[in-house]
Amino acid sequence: MRRLICKRICDYKSFDDEESVDGNRPSSAASAFKVPAPKTSGNPVNSARKPGSAGGPKVGGASKEGGAGAVDEDDFIKAFTDVPSIQIYSSRELEETLNKIREILSDDKHDWDQRANALKKIRSLLVAGAAQYDCFFQHLRLLDGALKLSAKDLRSQVVREACITVAHLSTVLGNKFDHGAEAIVPTLFNLVPNSAKVMATSGCAAIRFIIRHTHVPRLIPLITSNCTSKSVPVRRRSFEFLDLLLQEWQTHSLERHAAVLVETIKKGIHDADAEARVEARKTYMGLRNHFPGEAETLYNSLEPSYQKSLQTYLKSSGSVASLPQSDRSSSSSQESLNRPFSSKWSTANPSSVAGRVSAGNNKASSLPGSLQRSRSDIDVNAAAGAKAHHAAGQSVRSGRLGAGALNPGSYASLGKATNYGKLYSVLPLVSVKTKSVLIIAIYSCMLRINHMF
Repeated sequence: MRRLICKRICDYKSFDDEESVDGNRPSSAASAFKVPAPKTSGNPVNSARKPGSAGGPKVGGASKEGGAGAVDEDDFIKAFTDVPSIQIYSSRELEETLNKIREILSDDKHDWDQRANALKKIRSLLVAGAAQYDCFFQHLRLLDGALKLSAKDLRSQVVREACITVAHLSTVLGNKFDHGAEAIVPTLFNLVPNSAKVMATSGCAAIRFIIRHTHVPRLIPLITSNCTSKSVPVRRRSFEFLDLLLQEWQTHSLERHAAVLVETIKKGIHDADAEARVEARKTYMGLRNHFPGEAETLYNSLEPSYQKSLQTYLKSSGSVASLPQSDRSSSSSQESLNRPFSSKWSTANPSSVAGRVSAGNNKASSLPGSLQRSRSDIDVNAAAGAKAHHAAGQSVRSGRLGAGALNPGSYASLGKATNYGKLYSVLPLVSVKTKSVLIIAIYSCMLRINHMF
């Protein structure tokens, strides 16, 4: 049996192997068992690869943000007009064309290539001016189900063409595409967590076009509901879309859903995912521009840790003006601490102020650019008031009495009253505990002086 099989294999000849009869070229069956010779790197013929080969560089989206196969809005804009050109001669012809397109897209048993061409034909009609016919909008509503079915297709090419067509419809029709946008947006959100990059990025790009060109308040609940999705990528993208919506839309389109926006942003700031929290903080800036009162109420309702995170983000993005008024004043007071410590006391009396703070602030003054904490035992306002009070007292004493005109037994001739006056001027500057100690010390010194004289 083995001999018979080997004989049949040797007798087998391929139609493409014409010279195997002469014995100069081995037969196709025998060549299949040969080990191919290794390719040398110096041979340019062997080392050359086709652009579409598995080992060669990837073409078409490898350098995009989403990775290989990803598409962006620039690709969509190019594809809007990269369609076969047609002409519309009458509204009846337009109706017949749209009916044929709906018939093809509504039946997934048609070949995927036919469905992709039908979607391109919708864009061809838009380029040809189909939006100028009244019958176009009537048939467009009938196409809602067909467009949703195309966006759910398993073929990535069909999904891509459906997203491009939806984006083109939103760009051309604007708010007139409100019904179609409301019907297709939930299906587009289902594409966001798709593992196929071309599907996920196509859905995201289509949603961005709809947000930019179709400002319909009914779309807001569709976006905010996905901000609490169980899928982390969906939540991240939803807050990104919400930020874009707050940037593009007018305030009157958002007033009806202001409470929903505030609650959604608050949940996003508390989100378990770090990137989702970052995107939610971005939306706070847009909310502040439209509804400053609601934004301040939202900020005050946050925990201190979340307030600090939001404040840090707004400062890093250069948006301190978006903070509430109370936070801006505290922020400016904190920034005043960045100045050198010696500059704060430059107007004070060196003998009364610099001597008191030099011992405890040598380390702090060596770092003039560092942020210094406020000191509980020093009050800047009290220091200024004490300085003025002390200067007024000195002028009164110098005007009424002179040291040479006093009797030898008076307290002023001892040269100690000025030191007591300095001690009294320090009292408003220090803490309660230190103040009590100083008062007791002054009182005991005065008693000793009375006993002496």
